[in-house]
Amino acid sequence: MERGIEFYVMLAAVAFGALTWLYRKGSRIWTTVRKLRRAFKEICINPKSTLEDGQCRQLAIGAMYASQQGAWQNSLETGIIDTLPEIVGGWWGICSTEEAREQLDYLCEKGFRYYWPVVLEAFRLDDRELQDELLQQRMTSQEDYDKATSQLENLLETFEELLSCGVVTSKEELSGCNVTGWDTGRIVFLARACCEMGYISEEEAWAYISRADALAHEACGSWRELAMSYILGRSLWGGKRAYNSVMKTTADVLLSDPKSPWVRYPW
Repeated sequence: MERGIEFYVMLAAVAFGALTWLYRKGSRIWTTVRKLRRAFKEICINPKSTLEDGQCRQLAIGAMYASQQGAWQNSLETGIIDTLPEIVGGWWGICSTEEAREQLDYLCEKGFRYYWPVVLEAFRLDDRELQDELLQQRMTSQEDYDKATSQLENLLETFEELLSCGVVTSKEELSGCNVTGWDTGRIVFLARACCEMGYISEEEAWAYISRADALAHEACGSWRELAMSYILGRSLWGGKRAYNSVMKTTADVLLSDPKSPWVRYPW
């Protein structure tokens, strides 16, 4: 039976569509594989880096975030340019220089640090109504109230996990804890990512990284304290979805691996 030209046109279109789908699917799978392969290296080092030790020490404030993403620890370049559009645009909602600066300025000036004292005070109360009343009194906007409420719920949800994996040893110990490590770790990585995406200059990126370094040293006294501060803040952000025990393992590697910037450079 003879087939008309329309049949072959349709067949070609179907074949093209299938190949396009396979290419896109395969590209996403390969990107995921590469990311996992980098992440399981745990300490990723850029062999071409020319940064001085002081600059590498400042970058180490963001070592936890860099380890999560399988990024290089010793260069402004992350080495994960293939995933940065998703991280910067999809996760952070940044698509312009203005948005990059706005987000970085927010982290430098407010971040989770702003909410932590009130969240901690509410956490010490046993009555849920009293907790809510406290948050309503202390938070000056609906947005701040919603954020503080979410962070409190996540802390209540994950506190036992934080105890079991050794991030904190008791409820009383929380009084001496902070979440500055979470804010500063994100500042450093986001500044690197936004620079690599072309939203801010290298000079601006280093200015943000220096601010993060100063904030971290004001609040923390060691790399370990920075790490626990990062994990605690991350638990307030994501609850059990933050995989706090996994992050504790990441911190332990950074605190012990000879290649880690936390081992190579003094606090």
